[in-house]
Amino acid sequence: MTRNTPRNTPRNTRPNTRNTPTASRKTRRKFWMAILPLLLVALLGSDADDPLDTYDDPAPINPVQMQMIQTAPQPYSGGEDVVGKSAESIEPNPKLDVEAFISKDGRKGWKVKLERELPLATPAVVSGKLYIGGGFASYEFYAMDAVSGKPLWLFHCGDDGPTAAVVERGCVAFNTESCILYVLDAKTGKKYWGRWLGDPLMSQPAIKGDRIVMAYPDQRGGHSLSCMGLKDGEEHWTQPIPGEVISTPVIEGNKVYATTLEGSVHCFDLASGKKYYSKEQQATSAPWIWQGEVYVSLREDEERIVGGEAKTVRTEGQGRITKSGERDNDALWAKQDADYLNVDRSSKYAAEQAALDASVGFSSAPSEAKLGQGEANLGVASVSGIWAYQGSRPTIINGVSYTSMGDTLKALNAASGKVLWKRRIKVKDSPGGRPFSPPSYASGKLYLGAVSGEIICLDAKNGKELWRYDCGEPVRFQPAIAQGRIYWGTDRGSVFCLEARDAEVDGWLMWGGNAQHNYTP
Repeated sequence: MTRNTPRNTPRNTRPNTRNTPTASRKTRRKFWMAILPLLLVALLGSDADDPLDTYDDPAPINPVQMQMIQTAPQPYSGGEDVVGKSAESIEPNPKLDVEAFISKDGRKGWKVKLERELPLATPAVVSGKLYIGGGFASYEFYAMDAVSGKPLWLFHCGDDGPTAAVVERGCVAFNTESCILYVLDAKTGKKYWGRWLGDPLMSQPAIKGDRIVMAYPDQRGGHSLSCMGLKDGEEHWTQPIPGEVISTPVIEGNKVYATTLEGSVHCFDLASGKKYYSKEQQATSAPWIWQGEVYVSLREDEERIVGGEAKTVRTEGQGRITKSGERDNDALWAKQDADYLNVDRSSKYAAEQAALDASVGFSSAPSEAKLGQGEANLGVASVSGIWAYQGSRPTIINGVSYTSMGDTLKALNAASGKVLWKRRIKVKDSPGGRPFSPPSYASGKLYLGAVSGEIICLDAKNGKELWRYDCGEPVRFQPAIAQGRIYWGTDRGSVFCLEARDAEVDGWLMWGGNAQHNYTP
């Protein structure tokens, strides 16, 4: 799995087992995990400094750290590989069953079952098309008709684990967990370019204009945040960061924001890469940017006497970070106990995550993943868990901050931090993990995906529950909302579409609402 070139077995000579990990594949991955650090030490020398200590005088980024697979758009003639003899190919009109249904209250919908029962991220729905990866450990990325569910094309990736899709300027971008960033033509699926970045990739990219931003483990044992040309992959700038980005970089105005696994908050200039600040804050979610300030969930540990014994209790609340990178609310807003930030090793969901990691050769995660950071700060100790992690990320709409914290959805005045309302969301038969997703917003309503298999709609003004739809399969990622329909993926490899009761709802087109992951109505 850890490699810097795509596989070179022609598709028409491969057995039909592309999704079944083999012993040799796992062995190759473990071999490179073991040998690469030794080679790097020999080539680059030993440097154990904390990345946070090197920001003001970073070592130059070697261009070979990001290795191009293909930079130019490639013509596609039916049935042939897009890039020479690599494993990548486009399959027009893939055969998938589309099941139409009508809900109990009379709304029309459809369901598409993908090739494998794997956890799916939030789909992107733009210009009448839906884009979604085949799930952690899959090699497939799909485009479908957003109205009918008809599969339009399938891009076979050179590596596994496509993230949530991001669509902008006629391009659809995503990265695989191992280890490639792709940019495709959103209409045809033709590849503009792909770049091997590092293994594993556990966050998704962000796009604004003609630039795409992505985090990756570099070949010096650290992590980097890089800005590249959307259609040509040209590197504009690269900055070191202390670990993997939580969920995704976020772009607002001319700045790029990110939080990293160990909890620090970062801000860079989108055009030049100039660092404005990097501050340790114990952040537990991706940031939301409103009026130039960062809103983010933060962790605080408290020492308490519980049952006559001293115990460390984790708590979480919302923090506000100023334009200079300083926290300006001394007491966290909407603070509550946060047992969900403790490591879960006993639930059904924890077992599923361990099995997913093992299926792609991560029975023991590589040092590059820096899972120790995620375990210590977020309570997440698996690659698939970080890949799917969304946390208590705020969604700020019209001056109100909405956040899913444990089993409670809260609405706060974003200026003062005052809690306007809160609702405990009842979820049945939870297999573990967070009970429901961060909220999506459209036309005065909030939409949640729940592990009970339900999509839950609430009034954004007061939190009143308006309706639920039970699809029968766990949902962890927030849904997309476009042109009067709701779209979501499940942990069992299904894609759903359901008419909303309000035919005018629209605008939350992908994870975070837009390609910058910072939606404004």
